[in-house]
Amino acid sequence: MRIRTIKSKMSLLYSCLWGVLLSLYVAFLAALPPGSLQEYKLFYILVPIPLTLLFGCFVGRMITARILKPIREITDTANNITHEDLSLRVKTEDVDEELRLLIEAFNGMVSRLGESFEYIRDSSSYIAHELKTPLAIIRGESEFALKKEREKEEYKRVIGICLEETMRMLKIIADLLLLTKMNYQPGVLNFERIDLTQFMRIIYEQAKMLASKKKIAVNIDIPEEPGIINADELHLRRLFLNLIDNAIKFTPAGGSIGISLRYKSRRAVVSVVDTGIGIEEENLPKLFDKFFRIDGKTKDNSPSSGLGLSIAQSIAQLHDGEISVISRAGQGSNFSVFIPLLRQ
Repeated sequence: MRIRTIKSKMSLLYSCLWGVLLSLYVAFLAALPPGSLQEYKLFYILVPIPLTLLFGCFVGRMITARILKPIREITDTANNITHEDLSLRVKTEDVDEELRLLIEAFNGMVSRLGESFEYIRDSSSYIAHELKTPLAIIRGESEFALKKEREKEEYKRVIGICLEETMRMLKIIADLLLLTKMNYQPGVLNFERIDLTQFMRIIYEQAKMLASKKKIAVNIDIPEEPGIINADELHLRRLFLNLIDNAIKFTPAGGSIGISLRYKSRRAVVSVVDTGIGIEEENLPKLFDKFFRIDGKTKDNSPSSGLGLSIAQSIAQLHDGEISVISRAGQGSNFSVFIPLLRQ
């Protein structure tokens, strides 16, 4: 509607200008004395004026239409975009450089909106799915306990199950809030200079305590020299503890976990290697997806949100790093974290 209004106003302006000039032209010819046109050769001067004005009006309308065409396409596309369909884009062919920049910015904005809507839609679906199961368990156990009088131990069992499922739901909610905060508010991280060598020694001590419950040995191999990185200590600890916790869950009792640190090519490489059940090849591409879980016989029953690796990947990316994994079924896994070093 806005484009039509602009075009109508410009057409009206051209018509008014054409009418005014034509009226002045006719009035001027009428005011001249007889024979003066030929005498002063004004005829040859004034006659082309209406044709020139008409040609100028036609060219002006063509230029206006060409300028407004991509703007009209942007408007039509914007009007047709809904939350259910964000796939529409404005074509950038045969447009000026200035308009191409505008169209690319518009298409980029729509793409970002599409990613946000997809993230919200997927998250809502995942949340509904993940919370449905523990709520159903809590409801079922509660109804079972209330059907008739039961022994004290039976009530304790039901309360224990309800508490476990409640803790699972709270972990899901907490992890989702953390993941959302990191994805949309990266400024919440407090970056500072950290000596990664000393930091990994602390992580090693914590890993030994976590692994002691399953009698899993934890080995460490780190250099003596310091390595300075720019990192958020709290979230970096969560990254490595998530990887170590995963290794413990999927490693049978009596197994081992190795933590190593290397500095090369201006990057720190931290590897967490386990002797666990490994990962099937078809599961590797989905490993860092939200709520993805690998069911294994050696996996413990501690509450899990299925977001641990997704959170670890997000933390690594916020540190300009990445996580890679090498694994085979039955042969353990090797998770490597790459983080850039600061120049000293």
